Amino acid sequence: MTGLLILSLLASCRPDAPDSALEADPSCALGQRQQTWAPFCPEGHDLLAWVDPMIGTEGSGNAVPGPMAPHGFVKLSPDSQVGAGSVDAYEYGAERLEGFSHTHLEGPGGGSNGYSNLLVIPWLGALPDQAADLSSAFSHDSEQAAPGYYAVTLDEHGVRAELTATGWVGVHRYTFPASEDARVVFDAGHTRGSAIQAEVSSTADGFEGWTTTSMHPLLSYMLEDAPGSTGELTLYFTGAFSRSFETQGTFTQDGSSLESQQGAVQVTGEHAGSWFSWTTGQGDVIELRLAVSLQSVEQARANLAAQAAGRSFEDIRAETEDAWACRLGRVRVEGGDDEQTTLLYTSMYRSMMQPSALTEPNGAFVSGVSGHALTHQACDTRVFYADDWCLWDTFRTTHPLGVLLEPETVDDRVASFLHQHQEGGWLPKCTWAATGYSRVMIGNHAVPVLADAVAKGFSDFDQDLLWEAVEHSATQDEERWLTDGICGYLNLGTPPEYMDLGYVSHECDTSQSASMTLEYAYDDWTTARIAQALGLADQAARFDARAESWRNHWDPEQGFMRGRHRDGSWVEPFDPSGPEDFCESNSWVYSFFVPQDPTGLMELMGGDEAFVTRLDTFFDEGHFEPDNEPSFHVPWLYNTSSQPHLATSRVHALLDQAFEASPGGLPGNDDAGATSALYALASMGLFPMAPGDGIYQLTTPLFDRVEILHHPGLAAGESFEIQSGGREAGVAIQSASLNGESLEEPRIHHARLLEGGTLDLELGSTP
Repeated sequence: MTGLLILSLLASCRPDAPDSALEADPSCALGQRQQTWAPFCPEGHDLLAWVDPMIGTEGSGNAVPGPMAPHGFVKLSPDSQVGAGSVDAYEYGAERLEGFSHTHLEGPGGGSNGYSNLLVIPWLGALPDQAADLSSAFSHDSEQAAPGYYAVTLDEHGVRAELTATGWVGVHRYTFPASEDARVVFDAGHTRGSAIQAEVSSTADGFEGWTTTSMHPLLSYMLEDAPGSTGELTLYFTGAFSRSFETQGTFTQDGSSLESQQGAVQVTGEHAGSWFSWTTGQGDVIELRLAVSLQSVEQARANLAAQAAGRSFEDIRAETEDAWACRLGRVRVEGGDDEQTTLLYTSMYRSMMQPSALTEPNGAFVSGVSGHALTHQACDTRVFYADDWCLWDTFRTTHPLGVLLEPETVDDRVASFLHQHQEGGWLPKCTWAATGYSRVMIGNHAVPVLADAVAKGFSDFDQDLLWEAVEHSATQDEERWLTDGICGYLNLGTPPEYMDLGYVSHECDTSQSASMTLEYAYDDWTTARIAQALGLADQAARFDARAESWRNHWDPEQGFMRGRHRDGSWVEPFDPSGPEDFCESNSWVYSFFVPQDPTGLMELMGGDEAFVTRLDTFFDEGHFEPDNEPSFHVPWLYNTSSQPHLATSRVHALLDQAFEASPGGLPGNDDAGATSALYALASMGLFPMAPGDGIYQLTTPLFDRVEILHHPGLAAGESFEIQSGGREAGVAIQSASLNGESLEEPRIHHARLLEGGTLDLELGSTP
């Protein structure tokens, strides 16, 4: 009740119209570019057919089926009627569509927060009285989904809807039946978060305006921040129709009721929208191009002109397909079955949806971590990236896959994190396009992303600022009124007691304290890797020592990690399968979360043989959780033992049993492509078990041949190939050679991969 009251007060404090995003320092942001990336576009149009955007749309996958450009902010996709508290907008099992909205997050969990802004639905006749009735039944038989394209028929109106998109423009093509009142309805207040205020005004060929929503109302309430400083998102928009409308009107939503005003040309309200109507003959087509900006209405108009003017629907669709083909063409495989190939290329596609590229066509971007939406001018052609929802998920797989396949984005991703540190004082935990910091999830996992980039040779960013940012996050924490109990979800930085005690206590966070220690220890290890790369030997030693903090949760009597009180005593009672003190998991899983020091963990678990037995038990008794990130790395721990062949058997079981080329084919939330990237990396036989060390753990790929094309100018070799044919006798690696040189360990550094050449795997039934 109090939360609802707070949200109501926030809305009432909202001015009638927001200012355009404030201008920040006029000097260019993100730093001057040193590395010039030439276009890299290997032919990949034949691979588009292997992408199935419907995979992961049923159940917990929360995948986005609609069209978008790679890393585009506009993700134009259908919104289905789903239960209260959903975080994204489409559920394959739903029976009705609310329309098509322009902003989405790919695959997160949670609820009652998110985007799904700026909804459009074609309609016949007057608007209904109830908001829930502004929807239509549909059939999956009429759906088509492919990179850059989505189509469906709205059965109750007989309208065929087709969608395509650029980075900042959503393009709608509606084919109507004969009607005296064919309408297009635009809902500016639609959101999976909470509507605050919107304004829509008619123009000569359409409409324009702005909408302000809260992306995470509960977080804003818990933080007691000033209204608008956390989670508030203002979008500016302009929409243009291909045909002059004959009548128009507006509507507002009050609770579940809609009130329509025919002839009105402007509307302002907490939840407001507009509609436009035509007389149509059978098969008449009306197109809508809706451009979005985070800066101003004027910039939305400029984005529309820059990305859609003079281009037909098919032209725009083709351009977006070309962009996806360029990226998919960077990997070629032979020898897998159709389902494996579909899952690989769909996984690559999903991994390149986020983070979103927020630099607009005028070279400026909006960042809000200061608590205000500030407009910055990017240097050269630099791109500001956000929407890592969340780094707790994406540091493990999404970002490492991006380093491998999209190296031209890496320096800008790093510079984007450093910019947020400069502007708001902290590295982010979970970036978004809204104001303030999202504090969702635990740890300082921007640091592993930064360390992984450094370990793999990237340096086109401010090195001094890099160390300033990571050292600050590792040694400071933001003061908040609410610390004990849930300190992991509200902090920015590192809790003081982790630094003082060497662990996070149960009192600090009752639901995830042990997980926090284990993850901060890993972050400390990646901080040490950055210090080492920068020549800061004393700092490297300092954080390497602190990275040993993971040992403080090991109970040798129980043989598990477990929670501790501030006085050092163990939390009782203890159940390794219980969730207490472990984030979204349990001690069975988190007892293996020491990817930076598997040898040290092996020693605590009793040595090599005991370690392998423990891993076998973990899998055989069903403790492995393929649907959540803390388990992702565990199969590759076998590579550090005397039985590395077991890694391949466990990985192949994971890929074969947990993934399927169907709407329900993801084992859990896709989490900004994290689950998809797990499949892509593992199916190619390369996995970054500890991002920050630059190393890929090797297992047998699903394919006889994998070729990864390198960006020109980055690598000495044009491509890196893995040959693993002749698997009739089995898939265990019996020997391996890189360019004819015997490989003694089942791992390879990124630098050697960039040298190009061929990794030959000899396979058989025994290791």
